[in-house]
Amino acid sequence: MPPFPPALFLQDGQRATPSRSVQDDVEVRQVLRHLRPFAVWIAVATVAATAGTYLTERRQPRVYEAVASVMSVTGARDAQALDITASAPPVTPTAVDEVVHSAALVNDIVTRLPASGIPATVTNQLTAELRTELKTRVFRHVIIQARVDQQQRGVYAIVARASSGAAAQALAGATARALLDWDAQRARYRYVAARQTLERQIARSGTLLPDSDPGGAREQLIRTVWQLKLLEVTATGTLTLVARPVTPSDPISPRPTRNAALAGLLALLGSSAAALLVQSVRRRVRSAEDLRSLGLPVLGELPLRGPPEGLVIGSHVGGLADALGYLRVQLLPLLARAPQSTVVVCAARADQGSSAVVATLAGNLGDSGLKVLIIDARGEDARQRQLWPLHVAPWVPLPGAYVNPAYGVATTLSSACRDPQIAQVARVSGNVDLLPSDRADDATDPHSGVHHAAFADLLRQWGSVYDVVIIDAPPLLDAPDALAIAPGTAGLLLVADLKVARTPELEQALNLAAMTAVPVLGGVLTRQDGWPVGARGPAAEPQGRRDVRGSGRGQRARPGANRR
Repeated sequence: MPPFPPALFLQDGQRATPSRSVQDDVEVRQVLRHLRPFAVWIAVATVAATAGTYLTERRQPRVYEAVASVMSVTGARDAQALDITASAPPVTPTAVDEVVHSAALVNDIVTRLPASGIPATVTNQLTAELRTELKTRVFRHVIIQARVDQQQRGVYAIVARASSGAAAQALAGATARALLDWDAQRARYRYVAARQTLERQIARSGTLLPDSDPGGAREQLIRTVWQLKLLEVTATGTLTLVARPVTPSDPISPRPTRNAALAGLLALLGSSAAALLVQSVRRRVRSAEDLRSLGLPVLGELPLRGPPEGLVIGSHVGGLADALGYLRVQLLPLLARAPQSTVVVCAARADQGSSAVVATLAGNLGDSGLKVLIIDARGEDARQRQLWPLHVAPWVPLPGAYVNPAYGVATTLSSACRDPQIAQVARVSGNVDLLPSDRADDATDPHSGVHHAAFADLLRQWGSVYDVVIIDAPPLLDAPDALAIAPGTAGLLLVADLKVARTPELEQALNLAAMTAVPVLGGVLTRQDGWPVGARGPAAEPQGRRDVRGSGRGQRARPGANRR
């Protein structure tokens, strides 16, 4: 749902478009603000992941790595000089990897390890692990890394890993020697095959070629056979040792510090992402910036602490008094611009402290010398009775009403609307009067309370002797009362509690106000502590007075009661 149009809140001028850098700063601050409520959980997850990874890595066995390098060439030029095709072809990376991990070469490596000088226990353990890898076909101790071109020329790195540096160096050396011997045998096999073929040819051609033919074909074949025998001894294949393995001094794993730092970073990012996801789903109001992001100016932030019955008394001193002072200073200029100094205070949903805001704000305005009228329009959810000492408050008539005990009195909003000529309010403070609500009122009754046809006229009449009129309205999304009252007032004052309010609900409330052309003066943030959810106070009635009510309907006054 789109946010409330900012133009509805601006009193003067236009809103300037922020620069790109300012927008980036705002976005960063918003992200940090959304993460702040989850800071403890993010810190716990990060520390737990870091510490757990570090302790786990410290218990892992150390792994050392040694590397031997062999070079591959295209072929044996010595065989080519004999004008025969007995040279070995170049070996491919796949072939090298398969050979190194073959049973024959693994057995060759195992037989070479005892001569490397490492302890017998290490040799036995390494032998068992190599044979296990041969069965499972999962190789971790010896890895081939090839860096060759299309002609299979390049370098093969034989990476050996073991539990000690000496074992890793011995394993890399044994693997390199076994691979070179295999390559030499591969080259000799080609020469042996060529020699045996020529010998068979000589044997078959013994009767055809005379022995006394100097420089003839038979003598040439015999010379070639002797040369092949020589090549069998000197054949080296296509692989040549380039670098012998060096005993490593430091293990490659575990690395507890590095891995713990990476785990902590991942936990930090993951928990932050989860917190942002939760925040996007819940979308709680966490600070004044959340209201400003909706285009709603924040007029005050009130810490509502302590029991409800002592809230008004406690608002005269301390931090709440200072916060109310800021709210008063920002609210009064907005009321001065309106044709009527009446403000409707409500929240988007229930239990966000709007009634407490009304009571404390009225008390602060009264302390500043202004005459204030509170109208409790919350019906069955009325809470002003709990906040003010109605049982000891004197009752005074509203403008246009008179006192006649014979006709009774109207001391609730519904009865005052039906019988305004006998309407009275409780003087709960020196400059504050309260017109309470009747909890028996039916909010759906079109003739009751704020839905009465004459309510707008009565509101102007009653407000004529007061500097400020504050209407405590029910939640905006629960009842239409606030929207019904607001057109004849200066506007709405939205209350949002930091533990209860949700951004989508505020967006919906602001859009309802926009669709009904109701001005919204701003918002008030509350931090409630000690205000029970759904709290109810005693329904105190004025002593010695007869309220004109009955079954939700005020008892009609006697004929002529509207005449003075």
